[in-house]
Amino acid sequence: MTSAPQTSGSNNAGKSRDKNAFAPQIQVFEPHRASLPPLIPYLREFWRRRVFASELAKFTDKAEYLDSKLGKVWLVLNPLLLAMIYYLLVTVLKGGKHNNGITTLAHILIGLFTFYFAQTCITSGAQSITSGGRLILNQAFPRALLPYSSSISAFQQFLPTIPVYIFVIIIGKLMYPATQVPGITWHFIWVPFIVALVGITGFGLALAFATMNVYFRDTNKLLQYFMRIWLYLSPILWQPEMLHGWHRAVLYLNPLGPTLSATSHIWIDGLAPNLAEWIGMLSWALLSIVLGGYFFISRERDFAVRI
Repeated sequence: MTSAPQTSGSNNAGKSRDKNAFAPQIQVFEPHRASLPPLIPYLREFWRRRVFASELAKFTDKAEYLDSKLGKVWLVLNPLLLAMIYYLLVTVLKGGKHNNGITTLAHILIGLFTFYFAQTCITSGAQSITSGGRLILNQAFPRALLPYSSSISAFQQFLPTIPVYIFVIIIGKLMYPATQVPGITWHFIWVPFIVALVGITGFGLALAFATMNVYFRDTNKLLQYFMRIWLYLSPILWQPEMLHGWHRAVLYLNPLGPTLSATSHIWIDGLAPNLAEWIGMLSWALLSIVLGGYFFISRERDFAVRI
């Protein structure tokens, strides 16, 4: 008589367990106080999933030019045409001479190519969190991988511009042998280091703007005007040597000022970057990645609530 109730209780418990086994799991996202997670595990997980960022960058590049007839030709064609327009404004309309025309064009070209690299890092990275909402809500991973993927994509878009730039310089030297643009010198070994610093600076600023875009969605629209003003304030349409005395401080208050000045010295003058330029480039890269990283990582656990 006592065994029947036990069997009935056991069956009820089994049915209860079966129901719980198929019950949906609900994740609750709540706002939290901004604070850094344990950095060592975070960075270890970030490094372990770096391949994910690379694959995401490849997918983004394919999707971006899927409906375009010229495809990735626009990566070079767009800054090239823009450089020609600026060249006309700077030289022809202002009565520039032909003997320094190729030098001016070379300076504008390499400045635009470098600036566009940083700009793509920042603008694409700023949208990476808000555009990756479903991925953020359904997967657990370091969110910094999304702006990092945008920086990888920007670097891949920057690479094809260098052979085009070298080709333009070679043609220019053949047409104007008296041009001041030098040939290949050993100072070009500094180019990869400068490109790396541009990428680090762009990635750090992308982290900051991506966080701002989560809380204030108009950041992306304002960023377009900000980048245009930044372009005109950078030594691209004007030479760094135009600044003298204390006015040169303006160059180093610009996150890309020392980089663009050093780039011009290498490609146009055939000289190595000076000590002030190295200090400026390293300082801005370190400042951007530390402050941008802190601002982003300390708030990324709140992104799922805000998206």
